[in-house]
Amino acid sequence: MSRDRRWIVRDRDNNYIYLTEERWQHIVDPDNHLEMVDYEEHLKTAIQRGYRRQEPLNPRKYRYVYPFDDLPDGSNHVVAIVLFGFDVDEAGNTTQNNYITTAFFKHIRLKGGHE
Repeated sequence: MSRDRRWIVRDRDNNYIYLTEERWQHIVDPDNHLEMVDYEEHLKTAIQRGYRRQEPLNPRKYRYVYPFDDLPDGSNHVVAIVLFGFDVDEAGNTTQNNYITTAFFKHIRLKGGHE
């Protein structure tokens, strides 16, 4: 694993997705989503088990969403934004390059008005 990657996990569709140290520092910066600082394991779970939706204006961007019942401030989901792409290694092989750009909490009202 590259030194700047904090971790790599697989999503429900078996895609490798990683989080870099730089992106984690961006997420937990006080001007961004400092509330995520104690919820890194939740972020991993959201990627591994969450449902994803492709963003209509950027087909490389996916939004992963997963519910939790222990989030602060009335939030009930972790949302992660992931960019999908490819790299070519030194041997000329194409490899996945899918990484988290940001993550945050969100309150999502469930269908039927249930919380």
